[in-house]
Amino acid sequence: MPAQPSWHGRVPEILEILRAENAPAVVDRPVVEHLFGLRRRQAIRLMSVCRGFQVGKTFLLDREALIGWLERLESTGAVGKALQRKRRVLAAVNEAARHAEAARTEIRPVPRTRAAELPAAIEIIAPGKLQISYKDAEDLLAQVVELASSAANDFPLFRRLFEDSRR
Repeated sequence: MPAQPSWHGRVPEILEILRAENAPAVVDRPVVEHLFGLRRRQAIRLMSVCRGFQVGKTFLLDREALIGWLERLESTGAVGKALQRKRRVLAAVNEAARHAEAARTEIRPVPRTRAAELPAAIEIIAPGKLQISYKDAEDLLAQVVELASSAANDFPLFRRLFEDSRR
């Protein structure tokens, strides 16, 4: 699949600029470069597709022709698909970054001497209510891991500890 133009996601913004009352009737290559974020050769290709014309050494494009071309492009759904693709890629990159950050976080629970002993930062405050004191996100996760370790070491004793609190 060929690479999609980077400006597809900005078509609504570009159209808004072109439709402004003070927008010139014709646009030149530097304006197209700026609007679309393109280099010289790419801007000239885009202007050619939109029926641009040359006056002397300057390549010009009728603003209304450019607006019409962008509207037709938008109506095909290509712009919407480009925006969806950009959102999916951004979501995947963000997810990968969150995963990488989580993978870098070290959580080392303190070994317990008694099998079902609750960590000092965790206390049963009422039947069915547990309170966890922590300094930061890593400390909170360490406390939760310690609680799970306590349960794994001697689950029958752990169960009694919590069932007794309900009585």
